[in-house]
Amino acid sequence: MSDVSAKIFNLDKLPFESFDMAAKMRDLLINESVHQYKIDLFDVDNELAGFVINRIQKEPHLSRDSEQNIESYLENQIDQQASFSCSTSDINKIYHPALRTYLLYVPLIIVGLILVLFAVEIWHFVLLTSGVKGLPVWIDGGLLINITQLAGSVLVIWLLSDILIDFYGTALVIGTNGLTFKQGVLTRDVIHIRYADIRTIGLRQGILDRLLNIGILEFTSSGTDEVDIRFFNIANPAGVKADIEAIIEQCHLQ
Repeated sequence: MSDVSAKIFNLDKLPFESFDMAAKMRDLLINESVHQYKIDLFDVDNELAGFVINRIQKEPHLSRDSEQNIESYLENQIDQQASFSCSTSDINKIYHPALRTYLLYVPLIIVGLILVLFAVEIWHFVLLTSGVKGLPVWIDGGLLINITQLAGSVLVIWLLSDILIDFYGTALVIGTNGLTFKQGVLTRDVIHIRYADIRTIGLRQGILDRLLNIGILEFTSSGTDEVDIRFFNIANPAGVKADIEAIIEQCHLQ
């Protein structure tokens, strides 16, 4: 019979949540020490309690009871994951923020273009309405025109860049195995939620949002109290919500 030492937990002094995490730690301990280790269920009567690592002196194998319990647990997990996986391979829809949400940028872009194209006429109108017959000697008219055109160019480029970065840098992908939310261009944040883990789908719309048929979709996964994915200004949010709910229902039926 092997001599077993005290149980080894994770860094939070809690049982490992998955067998894979415990296996990685066991392999690390074996490589870094001369001892052998095995993995056991923390509570044999409760398969969801997690896993712990035990150091052994001999026979670096799992006990028969522990091995059977772990195999049974893994089989249950595989069955649960299989029951929630979609066999449809052509699910691949990508959603970006609705282009109509950028309508507020249009007046500012028009202002920038006016500054670029009609800089001379603008300053002529300003001087005429202010009663000034000419620029003071110490003001360079050409430089003033160039600065005005530069300001207009910077305004237009900045607004267009902001629109393109926000549109192409924000995407919600409805795939075969779950939802993937991507945000950012230079720096990228990616969040993935399996359909089996989606607990609630929230929809928020104001009066203007309902007129433009846009809104905010919020996805909460099981095991958390906070919103995991929040997608602003998505077009036809009620339709997208219904499509995702239909996919989840289809996954449950398979």
